[in-house]
Amino acid sequence: MVMKHDIPRQQRNDAGRQARSGEDESLSCRTIWQSQCCTLNGCASLIEALPSEVYFTSSATEAINWAIRSSVCFRGKRNKVVVSSIEHKAVLNTIKDLANTEGIVVEQVRPRKGGIVSVEDLVRHVDDNTFMVCLMAVNNVLGTIQPIEEVANALLERDVFYLVDAVQTVGKIPFSVRSSKCSFAAFSAHKFHGPKGAGALFISSETRRRPFITGGGQESGMRSGTQDVAGIVGMAEAMGIAVDELDRVVPKMRELRNYMASSVRKLGGIINGDMSSSIPNMVNISFPKIKGEVLANALSDAGVCVATSSACSARSESSQKILEDAGILPEIASGAIRISMSRFTTLEEIQSFIEILSNVVAVLQI
Repeated sequence: MVMKHDIPRQQRNDAGRQARSGEDESLSCRTIWQSQCCTLNGCASLIEALPSEVYFTSSATEAINWAIRSSVCFRGKRNKVVVSSIEHKAVLNTIKDLANTEGIVVEQVRPRKGGIVSVEDLVRHVDDNTFMVCLMAVNNVLGTIQPIEEVANALLERDVFYLVDAVQTVGKIPFSVRSSKCSFAAFSAHKFHGPKGAGALFISSETRRRPFITGGGQESGMRSGTQDVAGIVGMAEAMGIAVDELDRVVPKMRELRNYMASSVRKLGGIINGDMSSSIPNMVNISFPKIKGEVLANALSDAGVCVATSSACSARSESSQKILEDAGILPEIASGAIRISMSRFTTLEEIQSFIEILSNVVAVLQI
């Protein structure tokens, strides 16, 4: 977000002179300011937020850091954070850092079998010493949808900050900050075909917050530094398309995912996680006695890109822990790969993948 006062007076004057003299106003600061204001309003409306509640960042990781570190400043004498054990490393490692530097106590709640966190299990850990609860909307390894709205309702009478990692929602499932009743929600543009290096943080108007970066006063003084205008505009455009296309593409992606899952089972594969409550574009699979990294490398050699961990993680250990926390046997978890699709994926591509997978598995099982 760029407020008019963020633009130096001289630049505003120059922009005005350019417009009056017939120069290309598309390059002027005035046009940039107007574009970002429209972008801010657009992003906010898509998640049912107020424009004043949305701040642009460089990534969801930055947004999550901002939310958690800001909350620490308003915790008073409380020092406990309750999180699910299947959160993204952006959450877990930030809290781990604060445990070392600020004496924060962390309680992790494991999901039940299938990879979905129980509301009862999570809320049971929230007490008078708790100042924050973190729960991702969708797990990034299994694709399972978490009960963020039910948790929000259970926390209504609690004076706690509530952070929702909403990175995997846009373009896959409906998401509203109003229905989720969260204090914070984090987003990342590249997860819905926007540019890398652009993200956003929703902060409820009722939530106390502090600036993450001080300086020139951009983002209403909350995140100073020159904004990436191209990234922000690209993010807003991509988010708009993803939300507009949701009703059309979700049935298609779900049909393709179900076809893929059925084909994997016929090859002797195992589907990890509760597919009945997961986003429509992701499936996590294993083949007994085949290591995930071996399978992923073999598929890569055949021209197919899959993952043994989230795209943001350089190692697969964290993904295996998530699978084991979800009740998946270690020998199955160690063989897991994650397959992701998009709204552009076709049936022909899935059929080609299954054929390649069949050949690769046959060789590896010899």
